[in-house]
Amino acid sequence: MIWQAVFFIAALVFLVLMSFWIVENFRLVRSYTIDNWTELLWSGLFHQVYIRTLVYALVAAVAATVLAFPFAYALAFKVSPGARRLAIMLLITPFFTSYVVRLYSWQLILAEDGIINKALAEVGLGPIGMLGTPFATLIGYMTLFLPLVTLLILLSLVNVDRDLVEAANNLGAGRVRSVFSVVIPSAKIGIVFAFSFAFILAFGDFIAPTLLGSSNDVTLSILLNSKIKSGADFPEAATVALVMVVTLLVVVFAAFRAAFPPQKKSATPQQESLA
Repeated sequence: MIWQAVFFIAALVFLVLMSFWIVENFRLVRSYTIDNWTELLWSGLFHQVYIRTLVYALVAAVAATVLAFPFAYALAFKVSPGARRLAIMLLITPFFTSYVVRLYSWQLILAEDGIINKALAEVGLGPIGMLGTPFATLIGYMTLFLPLVTLLILLSLVNVDRDLVEAANNLGAGRVRSVFSVVIPSAKIGIVFAFSFAFILAFGDFIAPTLLGSSNDVTLSILLNSKIKSGADFPEAATVALVMVVTLLVVVFAAFRAAFPPQKKSATPQQESLA
């Protein structure tokens, strides 16, 4: 509670206050006004950037969850414990290197004269423009959190009761139906956590859209950074940051609400008799 109060709640309160300040002669002035909010929320550019960032984050989170689940399922149910431990070690290994270095490596791979296009040229295809596209940005997001999403889903799947899966098979459910009827509902906590982490990281990531995306496809993190660099406009940057925080809270709570809908209270015997 102390950690949250000092490093989250106090910082958030300060951010809210700063969003109502103004900048005069490159200095912060504590003159409370709603001009920052009205200018931001009525800006057509902000609407485009916000929708783009939201779509990018949702697509990246869904894609990472869908791609990670079969891999995590195979590690949890199909391989030996030794192979599972080796896979977990390999999933952790990418975090030993800098995220920036990994994205610069992707620049060399996705460029018009990069590794992929050179391979395509050998068979008479290409070049295909990949760098500076939403696809490249998505690759950057995957580089950031796909191993983490896989680990979160794997930790949830290894705790699924194998007896439930075997019972479903004995009752006539095939392998695919057992996955959707037993495995996924039993592991939905880990799946929702993995999706939420992926969305949070993609929504706030600055490096992937900067190094791999197009200069025209601005995201909220790039917009926030530009407001700080151009005239040190911290109040406007604070409004952008608060919009991002509110969006993250809404999406995460909505994801958990969809995964764990509130259960209706059962009627008491007295209520049933009255009915």
